[in-house]
Amino acid sequence: MLVSEVKRSVLVLLAAVLSLCACGGPGGPDKGRTGVVTGLVLSAPACPVERVGQECPPRPVPGAAVVALDGEAVRGSTLTDGTGAFHLTLPDGRYVIKASNVGGYVSTATEPVVISKTPVHITLVVDSGIR
Repeated sequence: MLVSEVKRSVLVLLAAVLSLCACGGPGGPDKGRTGVVTGLVLSAPACPVERVGQECPPRPVPGAAVVALDGEAVRGSTLTDGTGAFHLTLPDGRYVIKASNVGGYVSTATEPVVISKTPVHITLVVDSGIR
């Protein structure tokens, strides 16, 4: 092989590699990007009667179902852990995160989020049913 042919082959290969790097890969700049939403699912009120000077913070909801909705389509789902925490990895985009209470009183809480390279943290408070 001649030196000029080797140089040309190297330049063609280099140009191909640079073009892939410049556009973020074969699908373009946003293709395949994911982000993370984490959060807590809490239940409130936690006390049947709240009194001045007595704290009654919301309680964690272990085992709550958490879904990421894109319109009506479910794009991700998980259950909360023992501390009421959850973690979802989703493709970049706009979602509504919905948590459903477990146990006797059925209630839900929702929060719109935008998923991108910056992690999102939310707290969803479902109704405990205590009155």
